[in-house]
Amino acid sequence: MAEIETALLEIIKEHAVGLTEPPTRETEINDLGIDSFSIVEIIYEVEEKLGVEVPFNANENPFGDMKTVGDLIDALNNLINK
Repeated sequence: MAEIETALLEIIKEHAVGLTEPPTRETEINDLGIDSFSIVEIIYEVEEKLGVEVPFNANENPFGDMKTVGDLIDALNNLINK
């Protein structure tokens, strides 16, 4: 699980805009400055690097009820453990 968290944090860090510190589990998604194009890139990288298929509908909010990077990490872990 730690390697998934590390990989996702690194991917997010590459796409986040305006962060003064590296993202952590507590970082608010709204603070990442990620646009819709970056979301698609992040999903692609997650699928490629972690070998998991991420369901994505461009017409829906990709974050759902998630508020923090930790929520994203937990959701990714749930996908992998299915």
